[in-house]
Amino acid sequence: MNRYSRERIEARLHLFAIAGAHRVFGVSRMPLQLHSSPSRFCDGKSGFSVMYASLSFETCIVETLVRDRFTHRLKRELPLAAVFARGYARISTQADRELNLLDLRDTGCVDIGAPTDAVRARHFAAGQALGRAVHEEHPDVDGFIYASRLSGDDCIAVFDRGVEKIVVVDACELKEHPELPAVLERNKVQLVDD
Repeated sequence: MNRYSRERIEARLHLFAIAGAHRVFGVSRMPLQLHSSPSRFCDGKSGFSVMYASLSFETCIVETLVRDRFTHRLKRELPLAAVFARGYARISTQADRELNLLDLRDTGCVDIGAPTDAVRARHFAAGQALGRAVHEEHPDVDGFIYASRLSGDDCIAVFDRGVEKIVVVDACELKEHPELPAVLERNKVQLVDD
C-alpha cells in the first residue's frame, strides 16, 4: 500500500516548463552532475539523488550559502572559500520537455497528507521520508516544486530520473556572477578570508 494515494498525488501533480532557474553546485562537478547526499528530500542512502534550483537567484544563494549559518551570531561573515568552491548555472527544461512536479506550495502537503515539516522545518527528516516515498511509489513524478522556507520564493527539487529533461543555458564560477555582490549586501553578508 502506498503512503501517498495516487488520487491525492494526481490532484497536486502538474507539468512545468522551467525557464531560467538558478542552481549553485560544487565547482568540482558539472552543473547537472548529482551525488546522493542528505538534503531536504534525499536521505543520501536510498539509491537516488536530487537536484535543487530556485526560480530566484537571491533565493538560490540564501538556500545554498546563508541558510541558518548566522543564527545567534553577531557577525554575518562567510569565508571566501564557500563562494570559490561553487559554480553557478542557469537551467531550463528542454524545449520539448516538461517536468512532472508535485506541487507542495500553499496547501500541497496538507492536500496529499504529508507533514508540513517536509517543506518548512529546519531539519530534513520529514522531507526525506516524503522524497523517498514519492520516489519509490510514483515513478512518473520527476520531483517537487515548493516554497523556500527562507524566502517564500519557488524552488524545485528534481529527482535524478528527471534531470535528463533539463539543459544548462549558461554557467560560470559563482564568484563571477554579476548579481552576487548585491545579494550578499542585501542579506548583510560579508566575505572574509579563511
